[in-house]
Amino acid sequence: MSYAAESQIPEAPNRPVQSLASRALSVLAGRRACTVAPLVHLLDMLEAGALSREPGAPGRALDRLRRAHVPLQDVAERYVPEVARRMGAKWCDDRMSFAEVSIGAARLQSLLRDIDRTLTETEGHRDRPVAGVLVVADAHHTLGAMVLTGQLRRRGVSVRLSLGQAPAEVAALARTIRFDAVMVSASHTESLVFLNDMIDKIRKAMPSPVPVVVGGCAVSDSSGAKTTTGADHICNDPDQALRLCGLTGPTTDLSSAERH
Repeated sequence: MSYAAESQIPEAPNRPVQSLASRALSVLAGRRACTVAPLVHLLDMLEAGALSREPGAPGRALDRLRRAHVPLQDVAERYVPEVARRMGAKWCDDRMSFAEVSIGAARLQSLLRDIDRTLTETEGHRDRPVAGVLVVADAHHTLGAMVLTGQLRRRGVSVRLSLGQAPAEVAALARTIRFDAVMVSASHTESLVFLNDMIDKIRKAMPSPVPVVVGGCAVSDSSGAKTTTGADHICNDPDQALRLCGLTGPTTDLSSAERH
């Protein structure tokens, strides 16, 4: 789901090559058209910061992006995913090790958490729709889901992120939280049948019907994914997913956060 043309990146040693964000990353954040492409020298700087062994290097890279007047939302939705794709391409070309990609991904995730806090800290307490964002149990890399979570929150949605929980655990979560939508990241084609079982358990656990959206690389080119997974919608764009679920409320005002 926000799950764009992608470079392949490893899931784990001896696993099929997938995207750093379980390849859903590229579709997650790159789907929306960019009027201005990320600047190459700033991408180089962010990548160097993510891979540096110096303490605080990723944070300093983020500070330099802000001094270059790059909005935080663009950092989260354009620069971070592009750096992840570049790292994946280098791994595929044997120019970067699996350890380097894993460390870089973890640091990019940390940056996303910092950005999300900054962009939401001025937001007042108000009733908001609640969405569950789920990554299946065997999806080792979660950067794409982190990107999606930030995108939804910046659109005024409260998000509960579930990473790698078993179907029974997800069902228990669905019983205790009144979700307005459930969004599932499918990172491997072999996981679609598994998703059907999980979605079925979620539906049975929820007190009332809630739309379920599946996105990610595993469904980006699969016409039968809706039938296979049992989802209500197959979608790789966050705004379209919200519209399909009827969650088109006001978005978060980023102006005050961007000025700090």
